[in-house]
Amino acid sequence: MRIMKNFFLSMMAFVSVLSLSACADSGANQDLTSKENLETGNITLKDFGKTIPVGIEEDGNGTLRVSFIIRAQFFTIRPTKENESTVEMIRQAVKNETPIHVFIKPGTTEIAKVEKVNEEDLRYFKSLLTKEIKTEANKLTSVLPNVTTLNNMFTLIKNQACGTSTASSPCITFRYPVDGCYARAHKMRQILISNGYDCEKQFVYGNLRASTGTCCVRWNYHVAILVSYKNASGVTEKRIIDPSLFPGGPVTDAAWRAACTNSTCGSVSVSSYANTAGNVYYRNPAGSVIYDNSYADTNCTLTTFAPLSGCSPSPAPDTYCP
Repeated sequence: MRIMKNFFLSMMAFVSVLSLSACADSGANQDLTSKENLETGNITLKDFGKTIPVGIEEDGNGTLRVSFIIRAQFFTIRPTKENESTVEMIRQAVKNETPIHVFIKPGTTEIAKVEKVNEEDLRYFKSLLTKEIKTEANKLTSVLPNVTTLNNMFTLIKNQACGTSTASSPCITFRYPVDGCYARAHKMRQILISNGYDCEKQFVYGNLRASTGTCCVRWNYHVAILVSYKNASGVTEKRIIDPSLFPGGPVTDAAWRAACTNSTCGSVSVSSYANTAGNVYYRNPAGSVIYDNSYADTNCTLTTFAPLSGCSPSPAPDTYCP
């Protein structure tokens, strides 16, 4: 999702950090998009917006893969002579967790140009990412009483999948795994909360690839809810709920991470993984987090991706979540 479009450019507040309103009218933003394109030679570059890169690594095929906050897809840049200053600017931004202004080639994930941002942008993004883990004072049950309850919660969540007659709006976009895992996980937690339960989340990072059974997707990270429950012996165990990869039921976190590194889809690796509190919307590999306490960005992202299924389009379409 392209969270960084309107509200990053307009400096409108993001999620918990402040609050988000509902999705803006996408048609009204088409003029804005065209104005933000940049002519370079014979190519009209697409304005990806102001955002923070969180990783840059060699991809093994003559390119570098770059990851940004929130978005699960990789972007690429060629380490050519003419791109030396661009690559160095990205590396410094990763190191310092500072934003840059990114332009990509239309219809691709290839970075063509980056620019520095102003001091106001720097201050804004510094307020966006935080290493402070915010706890919530609630009376929710953090451990489900038995496996039956766990399976019931899984069914409730799966019944909210896009394409089902039982789903309310916004539905959960399990059938479009290209991006949006952060919004799917947050919505799943909201369903648990509405039934009196809470959960953790698990984030896994690396060169991830997963199979839907019909196509493969590639991510720089993936996230799902991690639910605790008591087994038949009264011992607390944990299971991942992620119908985008496991539509049959909850699975162990080890099985889930293995599904995120499906080598039949290409080269894979896990660099790290971490459990967080359930209220964390996004966590970068360095441990900085973002919140969406209002669910405004969650709902906007799910609404945008709701009509989509399978492994295309890729890159994922822009979302307009001011």
